[in-house]
Amino acid sequence: MFFRQFGSLLATIAAVYAALLACYLITCIVFTRLNCRAIKIQPLRQTSMSQIRRDRRQSVVSLAVIAAMLGGGDWSYTTLGWGLRPLSGIGGTVFSIVASLVLFDTWFYWLHRLIHTRFFYRRVHRWHHVEIAPVVWTNNSDRMIDNLFLQSYWFVAHLLIPIAPAVLFAHKIYDEITGVIGHSGYEHGGRWCWPPSPLIGVTHHDQHHQFVRCNYATHFSWWDRMMGTLHPDHDRVLKAIISRSRWM
Repeated sequence: MFFRQFGSLLATIAAVYAALLACYLITCIVFTRLNCRAIKIQPLRQTSMSQIRRDRRQSVVSLAVIAAMLGGGDWSYTTLGWGLRPLSGIGGTVFSIVASLVLFDTWFYWLHRLIHTRFFYRRVHRWHHVEIAPVVWTNNSDRMIDNLFLQSYWFVAHLLIPIAPAVLFAHKIYDEITGVIGHSGYEHGGRWCWPPSPLIGVTHHDQHHQFVRCNYATHFSWWDRMMGTLHPDHDRVLKAIISRSRWM
């Protein structure tokens, strides 16, 4: 029984890893090509090929850690019965995905702020910030301890909200795709992110890499606006980029 369950756990993690790695690679390749149609946010900064190779190598490792947490959480839910049962019907599905988006954004914002404090930054998060002008390959380039802070949500999510494994997995795929786009260095979705929309675009996270102590959220701008951590030039810069893109 033990070996059968352990084999099931490894198989779940391997399947999740394969899906995340494929999503990462495909999204990176697609948006590398699409960048030629978008506006570069930091036009004077270029990323070296050695830095890109570093990001690629580290991302392969980091995605394995994330897969272990997401796959381990899924296995604990389906095999051991840990977690809350999802609500039935379309309404229950909609509720669970919205709840997961909001909860993960809150989780990410506050733990992200924590690892930017003086004590944790150098020990946990500095590796990811070597890149001042991020590229698509940068999204998953971080250390394991960094992942344990920010990505551990995927292991405990079933204990926090009533969500089906497939819905949580869809949320993670969405997070992976938007994370890659957010690190692309080119504004692709600015028109969808201008207030009063709560969504964040590439400018939001690009400024985070430029100025470090601002723009901590991952899905929405609510927390940054409420807590005063949105960069003061964010809206002006985003509006200027949107205006420029209309003439391209």
